[in-house]
Amino acid sequence: MNTFRYISGEVVRQVLDMPTAIGLMRDAFIQLSEGRVTVPVRTTLPVPEHDARTLFMPVYLPDAARVGVKVVSINNENSGRDLPLIHALVMVLDAPTGRPLALMDGETLTALRTGAASGLATDLLARENASVVAIFGAGAQARSQLEAVCAVRPITRVLVFSRGADKAGAFAQEMQTALGIDVQVAEQPAQLQHADVICTATTSATPVFDHQQVKAGVHINGVGSYRPDMAEVPGETVQAARVFVDHRGSCLAEAGDLIQPLEAGLITEAHLLAEIGAVAAGYTAGRISAQDITFFKSVGNAVQDLVAASYVLNVAQERGLGVEVVL
Repeated sequence: MNTFRYISGEVVRQVLDMPTAIGLMRDAFIQLSEGRVTVPVRTTLPVPEHDARTLFMPVYLPDAARVGVKVVSINNENSGRDLPLIHALVMVLDAPTGRPLALMDGETLTALRTGAASGLATDLLARENASVVAIFGAGAQARSQLEAVCAVRPITRVLVFSRGADKAGAFAQEMQTALGIDVQVAEQPAQLQHADVICTATTSATPVFDHQQVKAGVHINGVGSYRPDMAEVPGETVQAARVFVDHRGSCLAEAGDLIQPLEAGLITEAHLLAEIGAVAAGYTAGRISAQDITFFKSVGNAVQDLVAASYVLNVAQERGLGVEVVL
């Protein structure tokens, strides 16, 4: 009799805290940069009549002897339906036998691993005394971004930039209560000049701030844009920054934040200094001076999902969590 374990988002949150997730992302990105995983560029299936698309993300992790597949649907009309923008499921398979081991909530896992990647990048690239964070967006990704940055730097103040005033206010109140720090809705674009760390977690097709608004020494995490026609960060900022990516091939194929400056002649491919895994492993220098602008661009990689999902599965099995399903 074959069985697999269904693991809900509640269980994912129960067993995977942010500091642990950041450590897992360090391991995942080092394996990725060292070529120890097989991870094709994800397949995108457009669903234009519903302003949606579905992404298919496979990965093989020899160190864990596991295969993972994440299916993500992104529907831009869901905001008017009081539904999440993203729905996702992650399947974990045993590599030697192909047997399904687990199916788990991918929305919670995606938010955690995406935030944790930015937490790792912030730990590696931001100034040690960074204390002010600017967050663009007020959704699930923004929550995990802020949680992750606060896990690695002594953050005392947060500025929230969002088009929806009500949503931004609710987000600020929620995060202030959760984190015990000062979280305010930004009133003027010029307030961005106070930020030591900037996180962009929106679906904007155009930059969400002006280059002139950022100060020297800032670190930027860009996680929202995932298509060539989307860009959250100005090309001038990318040009001025030391740029690091989660996966070079994926970013060159999908990241509008980088593709658009490349096409405009503002940068060359050499401007992408390294994958973050190379920095984590000590192969490449990150920040060189206190005045550097550093930029971590992530489009998300399936190795993040499988490393995190494998950890969650192992803990769930040890604790008897989740639901056993008979095939």
